[in-house]
Amino acid sequence: MRNPITAAALSLLLAAPVFAGTAADDIHVMDPWAREVPPNMKTSAGFLTMMNRGAVDHKLVAAESPATGMVELHTHINDNGVMRMRPVKDMPIPAGGKTELKPGGLHLMLMKLKQPLKAGEKMPITLIFEDGSKKEIQAEVRRFDMMMKHDMKHDMHMKHDMQMKH
Repeated sequence: MRNPITAAALSLLLAAPVFAGTAADDIHVMDPWAREVPPNMKTSAGFLTMMNRGAVDHKLVAAESPATGMVELHTHINDNGVMRMRPVKDMPIPAGGKTELKPGGLHLMLMKLKQPLKAGEKMPITLIFEDGSKKEIQAEVRRFDMMMKHDMKHDMHMKHDMQMKH
């Protein structure tokens, strides 16, 4: 090339992908947690929020954990009034947006647990994105029966109030 400015610009343009960040660099993970399960259960679920701080859409395509034999990406669907879990091939994370994995929606299905998950422990999970990049996270194991306890307390008060009125 005879024009050094054109050559320099072309070099920078070709090198730009080298300087671009990975999906794992763009994705910020918030509040990762896994559901505590009884000792005889070999399946649990993982939840988190992924914020995409980049200018490009990304996808979560897989996950893995040394605490499980297998992790699948799942969602819940309404099949004629019956909620069913289904695997999904990926979970889109829009540029500048977020994707929430939460009970009743998208989640990580943690299968073939190698040991029981106990509240307060941390579970390592590796998130794998469409470009092959990976992000290591620590999911806090939490009890999931807090809402049930609250509801039971409310029900007990209601029953007690009803008994008092008789």
